[in-house]
Amino acid sequence: MESEIHVWTALIGFDREASDKGAGEFLSRMGKVRPTAISLFLFHPDIVLQHDGLARERVLPSDNCSYYASEKNDERERQPWTNHELRMLVEELHKHGVQAYLAIMGVELDNRFHKEWIFDHPELRYTYVKNGRYGYNFIKKFSDGRRFDEFFVGKLCRTLEDYGFDGVQTADSFCPAGQVLHADFCSEVFELFLSHANLECPPEMAVRKGDDREEATGLRRKWIRENHLPAWIKFNARNWTEFWKKLCSGVHAQGKKVINLGMYCTDPFETLYCLGIDQKGLVAAGVDYLMPNIVPTGVMMESPKHKRLFHRYMALAMLSEAYSPEGKFVSLLGVRDATEEWDVLHHAPCLLERDIYTLLGFMRDTGHGVKRSLDGLMMCLGDGIRGEEWRWLGERLEAAETTVSGVEKILSPKVVWSDAAFRNTLEAYHKTCRWTLHKWVYEMAERGSMSMACVRIEDVPGVEGSLFVPNFDLLPAEEQEMLAGYRGGPVVATASAADFDPDALGIKFDFRLEDPFSGYPMSVFVWNAPEMDGSDLAEAVARDDGTPDPGFEELQSKMPFRGVLVDTLAFRKVSDGFAGACAALLKRLGSQEIQCTLPCSVFRRKDGSLRVFILNPDLNSYGSANVTARCPVKKVSIVTKYPVLPVKYLNNPDGGAGVMAQQSDGTQRSFRVKVSPGGVTIVDIDL
Repeated sequence: MESEIHVWTALIGFDREASDKGAGEFLSRMGKVRPTAISLFLFHPDIVLQHDGLARERVLPSDNCSYYASEKNDERERQPWTNHELRMLVEELHKHGVQAYLAIMGVELDNRFHKEWIFDHPELRYTYVKNGRYGYNFIKKFSDGRRFDEFFVGKLCRTLEDYGFDGVQTADSFCPAGQVLHADFCSEVFELFLSHANLECPPEMAVRKGDDREEATGLRRKWIRENHLPAWIKFNARNWTEFWKKLCSGVHAQGKKVINLGMYCTDPFETLYCLGIDQKGLVAAGVDYLMPNIVPTGVMMESPKHKRLFHRYMALAMLSEAYSPEGKFVSLLGVRDATEEWDVLHHAPCLLERDIYTLLGFMRDTGHGVKRSLDGLMMCLGDGIRGEEWRWLGERLEAAETTVSGVEKILSPKVVWSDAAFRNTLEAYHKTCRWTLHKWVYEMAERGSMSMACVRIEDVPGVEGSLFVPNFDLLPAEEQEMLAGYRGGPVVATASAADFDPDALGIKFDFRLEDPFSGYPMSVFVWNAPEMDGSDLAEAVARDDGTPDPGFEELQSKMPFRGVLVDTLAFRKVSDGFAGACAALLKRLGSQEIQCTLPCSVFRRKDGSLRVFILNPDLNSYGSANVTARCPVKKVSIVTKYPVLPVKYLNNPDGGAGVMAQQSDGTQRSFRVKVSPGGVTIVDIDL
């Protein structure tokens, strides 16, 4: 495969009693799915913090031997691995040509399974308002004045070297431990913030070193939230960027690599606003792989209220790479987790297929070719998967691999990404709670207009086809003018109707609508479009959906949410009729080659055929997609593993009587194809 396959698995996936520690059997089960690397999930950071070399053999704590010290998985009971056996396992993986990473989280478990290092150094924890202390704040200092970040990097580098690991992978609670408004407001950090932001706090909040009572930290949090939240966000982003710069410098000096799950949110903006993590800063700091946390199906299956997560999560793959094209991205693929007790592989295989096909289907038009958004997948988690199940996964990975590699041109609308607009969004959202670019992308997908491709603003002059430009008004003037002169295809743009007048750019609009039912109304405008009748869209926009329109103050009081995996940012109302009209415009002005009754994306392949990616949004029923081409269809090939039988050619595009011809007579322009519940079918069409 062109894409890298990484596997994240705890030691319970291997067998310490086997002569090769179970490495051979594990890799044999994977069959044709050859991993680039395996991240050995040692889980507790004390594998680093308590490391004192390998001169003596010792039994590792049980929370290093399995995730949260879980007693068993499908295969075996948790085994008491020693540090020497762990080193042997790394050596055995190397013999098979597989890299081995040390994978940890930033947890502390109240000394439940061993005496934890952090309990001897409480000054290094985060100091939370109301919640006390938890986690590891690397910008702090030991009580004797030593820097924690420097100490940790030194311990990490020695650990990697002694065991022979090829690098480190960090995950939950490590990067960072909490959200920006549930972070550290102790006197040490607060003084650093005041200095960084060049601020003076009110006299009644004069900083007394070591005054970390709840009353003091609460006042600091309140003052920052109400007056200086954007500055606090930038301060946190700088701190994390500097930490990763130090860590990467140390690890790279050993010839090893870093994988970071730093985007524990649903898009680059929410990651910045809620967590204080600037993804682009991490790439600049030297992080070798960013690991987007794209696990919509596992989270959705926890509760029916989470069912609208798919498009929200999936957009992270495309938008992350668009923001940081210099980086490498290996996304989580949620397969199963015996500890967290969810199993997509067995309980929702149609949705797992959908996740594989979608993740490896996102792409970016560079202006001189098409590239995949993701560099690969991180199988999460890899223990307990049997040989026939790896074979099943491998078949779907192979089918997904062909989606981007053969694409010559993107026919469906491409989302336009601008770094400048991203930076402008921080203040704009903070002052208005308006829809972000990510919100526009996934709301359009929910309404049937799915964007699987993007283009960076500087590459627009070299591309052709329809464009979608959310929040056009947040672009700088020179980028707006460049887009106004674009003639490569239709452009659909949204902007604040209250704060932006696009007439000043001299664009001759083909169509324009405004949301009449929002206190902060948005507008949509189109240029370069073929002649069209938009009266039905205007009628839809004129109907109020009856939903409340909360004001900015009410929304701001809710921000930011604690659980970003489930919750999202608070947004001003965009009426359903207006959002639906925007999605309908994108569908009408997208690919003129293909029309489909289910959501789809269309691409032209290098051999001249059309690839159509069809999604069934109904999780409980089979979908039946009627596909109509602009001219007679010569041949349709099914790329995915389902359906098995050929498509059914239609004499009537609406699917009336006389359908079900399995062979085209050369005159039909339409065919019908099935899609699994909640799943994806991909077909190639020769016209």
